[in-house]
Amino acid sequence: MLGSVLVSLSMVAVVYALVYLKHRYSSDDSELDYRNAYGQYGLEFLMGCVIFLWIVPYGILVILPLVLILSTISPAGRASWKEFGKIRAYAAVSMVVVLLMGGFVPTSEPKSPDEWGEPLFTENPNAPIYPAGKQYTWLMLPDEGGLNVEIVQSLTIRTSHQFSKLSLASSTLNIADTFNMQQSRMNQAIELLDEQIVFNIDPEEMKLLAIEDKAKHTFQTATGDHELDIRLYDLRSLTLSSDPNGIKVGEVFCAAKGAWGGEVNLLVIVRPIGHTGITQDRYAESLVSQWLS
Repeated sequence: MLGSVLVSLSMVAVVYALVYLKHRYSSDDSELDYRNAYGQYGLEFLMGCVIFLWIVPYGILVILPLVLILSTISPAGRASWKEFGKIRAYAAVSMVVVLLMGGFVPTSEPKSPDEWGEPLFTENPNAPIYPAGKQYTWLMLPDEGGLNVEIVQSLTIRTSHQFSKLSLASSTLNIADTFNMQQSRMNQAIELLDEQIVFNIDPEEMKLLAIEDKAKHTFQTATGDHELDIRLYDLRSLTLSSDPNGIKVGEVFCAAKGAWGGEVNLLVIVRPIGHTGITQDRYAESLVSQWLS
């Protein structure tokens, strides 16, 4: 959370720095006035945006358009924009840039239950450098052999749109679905799956197809009930079928839990087609409970 606090303070600093630099390099001999440099309530709106990033679900995606609408809805607001629009625009753009740069702030270590032993991998070379994240991967083989293989990944990912815990998991999953951001992080799991099944699959020729299902599920643990945002995907191979959507070779389950400061904890479980858990334990109750403990 410390990194997010520093990003917030940097956003505040940018607002004041712009006023200072404008005054320093102008020919105006008047006294430096931070309070009125952005017009009526301009400074308050900008400071409020930083505070709202810690409160409002979906963060900047909601705050920025809402502030623009509220600040131009009245004739006085529009007149203020005509006079102070330039410095306000500089401040807004600078704050968004600082917020996005905050996506590079390192995350904490992923959850690693003792029951799972040491992870097989603690890095993912295929993961994008932005936003920052860490990933542990386990290969779980059944005692009796067969297709009940599971590739389990525990991740922490930095978000760059909000610091609030409220709806953080759902907003992050929705953004990832919209921009197909999860595909590159799946390559390592698909490569492991390819080693365990009888047919060959190419990580570069795979498609995740969302399964219509509920968005949340309550998991019971020794510490109480936990409602998590979840997603289910068909894992489909494009090389084993002429169908544009490929043929199903497995299923991916994802559970997410947000934390204050804009960090999301993710659990991803990949199972091959034929795994009994796909029909008998679709939400991987025991693994999720261990992950939450």
